[in-house]
Amino acid sequence: MDERRVERRRAACAHRLEAWADGVVAGLDAQEDVERSLSHALRGDPSLREETAVRRADALRAAALGLGPAGCAVAAGVSPRMLGNWQEQDPAFAAAMTAAAELAERERERAARAEAAVTGLSPAALRVVLKAIREGSVQSAAAALGGWSEQSFLRLRRKSPEVAALLAAARRARAKKADRRGRPRFERGYRLVRVDEGDMGGDAGAKRVNGDGADGGGAPGGPGSTGGTAATSGA
Repeated sequence: MDERRVERRRAACAHRLEAWADGVVAGLDAQEDVERSLSHALRGDPSLREETAVRRADALRAAALGLGPAGCAVAAGVSPRMLGNWQEQDPAFAAAMTAAAELAERERERAARAEAAVTGLSPAALRVVLKAIREGSVQSAAAALGGWSEQSFLRLRRKSPEVAALLAAARRARAKKADRRGRPRFERGYRLVRVDEGDMGGDAGAKRVNGDGADGGGAPGGPGSTGGTAATSGA
């Protein structure tokens, strides 16, 4: 009887942990969704320039927290190629990314001198890992995006039941996106954004802009740019 009671308690604890992890993974994009809703309430569909500015800010935050270029791209919801294009085309943004990375390096050095926890074990890094797994990455590749080696991440997963539960939840969330399978990783969903004069070159009208697209971060267009709408990829 006691053994059955213990098993029921274990099962109940496992269920609560699973439900908690599912809720965390479901909320990974909550802040972005809130910001998009607030922007829509103020101005309707965001402009391409506004959308790009938000994604660049996400990349800068990730760099300041110690993530590498690939991890910053995941945090921003764009491809590494797009993030590289932004830096090539905008020296100010490139300088900001460099400064953010240098800030993270100084924090690592201070943490090492104080024998504090190493950078890479931050919530921002774990968020990137979970988002990558949810989008189809294998665990070793996702861990590298967050700054972990494969072995160090395996040790973390064994040490923390919460981390193990979150990884399982990210895999379950991936399975729920079955209708998106077979499409390139950065072309799995599009949102309408407003293309104002100067946001994009070319003719007005509806354009699809994804993580590897040609928007180049909202580079100024030519004299013939008249505005319109575009669909930008959802992370």
